[in-house]
Amino acid sequence: MYKTIALSIIGIVMLMSGIYLSTHWIVIGILLSILGGFIMGSSSYFLTKNQHK
Repeated sequence: MYKTIALSIIGIVMLMSGIYLSTHWIVIGILLSILGGFIMGSSSYFLTKNQHK
């Protein structure tokens, strides 16, 4: 459960900082946003994995 919460928080922070940075540094902001979205998506995998037990 803590893994899901940690990945969600890290993902949302990376996504939001990527959106902010894309106004100044486009490439770095886009990469950070993509990685943040990927981390948030992977946290949903762990959420469903824990519920099937």
